[in-house]
Amino acid sequence: RRVDALLAQLAPQAALFLLIATRLSAMIMVAPVFSSRTIPLRVKAGLVVLVSYIALPIVAAQGGRAPGDPLEFALMAGKEAIIGFAFGFVAQMLFAAVQVAGSFIDMNAGFAVAETIDPTSGINVSILARWYNLIATAAFLAMGGHQLLVAGVVRSFDLAPPLAAVDMGAIVTGVLARADDILLVAVQIGAPIVGALLLTDVTLGIISRSVPQMNVFIVGLPLKIVVALAGSAILLPAMVVLLTNLGGQMFADLSGIMRAAGR
Repeated sequence: RRVDALLAQLAPQAALFLLIATRLSAMIMVAPVFSSRTIPLRVKAGLVVLVSYIALPIVAAQGGRAPGDPLEFALMAGKEAIIGFAFGFVAQMLFAAVQVAGSFIDMNAGFAVAETIDPTSGINVSILARWYNLIATAAFLAMGGHQLLVAGVVRSFDLAPPLAAVDMGAIVTGVLARADDILLVAVQIGAPIVGALLLTDVTLGIISRSVPQMNVFIVGLPLKIVVALAGSAILLPAMVVLLTNLGGQMFADLSGIMRAAGR
């Protein structure tokens, strides 16, 4: 009976409910943590239905009516999918930057040849790139990023309503502007350890000139591994603080994009 009552309540606003669910589904497909393959599809679908049901009164109170024409509704649903994808993609950029930083360190430390499959994304990643990604995920969850992300999507329905015209150019421009920061963030995270590895290479080069009898190739590989691992452990607290600050900036950027798109 409760299910029948719920369906009867949603029937007059089924089209609006589908638009809300489309934006949420697109966000979950690409957003950090939510897009992980380790989360069952039923859990993701249940989250979409639950949040859509909660956000439905908020969106319905804004007024307006979903178009009855199938073509117009499909275009509006496509707009919602783009907004949701952009929302999740901007959030995923921070994790992409962290993974790039780990890959930079792996290439200099000699870990690049030992790639493993990341079970959360299904792609091959190097050792430290995977470890840095786990640290970023832990920091994201510790700051409540998953809750803020869902709350941000619900807030986006107020800034960029599904039944109103949205400036798609502002969304594309905002996403591209944040994409430029990926390399900068990767350098901020990986530069200290990459610099230490460079100094290690220079030191080994000087030693090979001073002591030709020493085989620097045998000594250099384990030494660079120790430098990479020790540097990552020493800089871990600073990295967590940096990720927390970058996470806060990310949510501010998302809010700015939605405000610009809703004007």
